[in-house]
Amino acid sequence: MSTGTIAYNRHVQILDTLKQQGSVRVDELSDMLDVSVVTIRRDLDYLDERGYLLRTHGGASVVKSQPNTTPERNYSEKDVDNTGEKQRIAQKAAELIAEDEIIFTNSGSTIMFFLRALRGKKVRVITNNAAAIDSQLDPFIEVMILGGEYRGQSRSFVGEFAINAIRNIYSSHTILGTNGLSIERGLTTTVYQECAVNHAMIDNTKGKVIVLADYSKMGKVANFVSSSIDQVHVVVTDDKCPESFRRELEALGITVYAV
Repeated sequence: MSTGTIAYNRHVQILDTLKQQGSVRVDELSDMLDVSVVTIRRDLDYLDERGYLLRTHGGASVVKSQPNTTPERNYSEKDVDNTGEKQRIAQKAAELIAEDEIIFTNSGSTIMFFLRALRGKKVRVITNNAAAIDSQLDPFIEVMILGGEYRGQSRSFVGEFAINAIRNIYSSHTILGTNGLSIERGLTTTVYQECAVNHAMIDNTKGKVIVLADYSKMGKVANFVSSSIDQVHVVVTDDKCPESFRRELEALGITVYAV
């Protein structure tokens, strides 16, 4: 197991423990994970710098919710939100994909609308979206499901198994749903493990990173950063997206489609 994998697994355990307890101590984590206090301090500093927790004297605590912070919701709850907007977004995004391309997609209800909108196109999709397994997609679409640890709440596969598979593939483009899109924070998600999968997809993309986000995601910030805004090339949103936010994205060189 690589050093990066070991550190990633520790970070997941630290954040899971923090979520359950609200706060953790360095010595407690050192005993639980069987590593030195120096290693734990380094881990906490790393997670604090990225906004995943709040470093305290002798330990860490959860980051208190701020205005516009997005909590995690069940997949079934999100699936019925802003259906019309998601369908239009999905259709426009499908138009940006050419025949015979290989694309990465992550989890989420907007991504499922996108996969259905690809009808009639011969493309290969590599995804951690478990909802794609039992969806009746067009036979032209070749779907490869990344394995790994299954998360029922988001219907997704996460973890090092999925990340290692992504590292062996280079996509034409990456299509990402997101829990929040902010000029300052970039793309954010509610789950640390999914954030790591998104990172890996972006890193192994030869072409464009295309973000699908309806108006309700604009200016919102979830817990974990998937990508800084400068790694995004295209945003497909709906016509309810605030014009001021659209202009800010375009000023950064991002192409915006508001449909």
